[in-house]
Amino acid sequence: MSPVNNYKKFEHEVVDAVEKKMRGVSGSLVGLVKRIHHMGKQRFTVMFIPHSEKKIFNFQISVYSLTFFLFLIGLLLVVFFVLSTHVTSSDKLMAEMNKNLSGKEKGYNELREEIRTFSRATQKFFPSLQKLVAAINPEMAKMLTSSNAGGARSPLFLSEDYGEQEGAKEIHELKQLSLFLENSIEPLESIYSRIAEQNKIFVDIPTLWPLKNYRGFITFGFGPQIHPFTYTWYIHRGIDITFRRGSEIQATASGKVIRADFDPAGYGKYVEISHKFGFSTLYAHMDTVYVEKGQWVERGDVIGTLGGTGRVTGPHVHYEVKLGNQNIDPKLFLDLENTTKFISQSNSLR
Repeated sequence: MSPVNNYKKFEHEVVDAVEKKMRGVSGSLVGLVKRIHHMGKQRFTVMFIPHSEKKIFNFQISVYSLTFFLFLIGLLLVVFFVLSTHVTSSDKLMAEMNKNLSGKEKGYNELREEIRTFSRATQKFFPSLQKLVAAINPEMAKMLTSSNAGGARSPLFLSEDYGEQEGAKEIHELKQLSLFLENSIEPLESIYSRIAEQNKIFVDIPTLWPLKNYRGFITFGFGPQIHPFTYTWYIHRGIDITFRRGSEIQATASGKVIRADFDPAGYGKYVEISHKFGFSTLYAHMDTVYVEKGQWVERGDVIGTLGGTGRVTGPHVHYEVKLGNQNIDPKLFLDLENTTKFISQSNSLR
């Protein structure tokens, strides 16, 4: 037999087998459907028998109806469960949102109060700033007043016309604060420039304390005093500052050393420095001198140590300030503070 005929024979056998199988499957499905339909058409009688002599109530229900009824009840239960779960989740979400909203509202109220507090503090600060700027630059003070306040009002006048709109008042105050700060930049820079210029002058004026890092104690002031040796009145031409022997003495302003000498009957070892603008300073009774005549020293440079050379009753530095040939009180140029606050510091170093 040829291969073609073999192939056709095999093909017919496969088709017959498949058809037979399909007929078997379809027959089974038809039988199953018939059985299900037969079972679904079966009816059950449901009877309600009262304990009294009332009429018995009964009704018939098919398997189809019972199955549909049970399916409907199950569907309703599933829907109820899903809705209840969703409602519970929604309640939790709402509670969390309310909690967050309460926290944000509290923070917002605190922010409003801080803005008002800052606004009131700035209102108090503005007159002080005006006075400071006026003392340094009157024209700049006029510009500050007019630019911030229209010439007559404080720049942060707390208006009550914004109460109807929530947050509008705070926004207005923030804008006014921003305007005030922006307009304060130029006056503050002007103050900084003036102070910087003055600091340049102060470097050449004897305003520094003679002792390095310490104040010591003023035991003799400037002017009329009783002489410690003769016990008669005389003019003391400087101030005497006592402290621990060997403490460093610094130049109170930049300048040139014009004398570095020794006077056994008076100043002992001493240094005199010439400064700008006609000032000169003298430091006497030193134990050690670190500079020499003609040397240039900067403000704060150490020029020697505190001692007891010359005619003294104890270790100290005698400090003088002159303007031209006239002795003047050094305290006029020193930023004096209550020296008692340095007692504990000096005692800790002994």
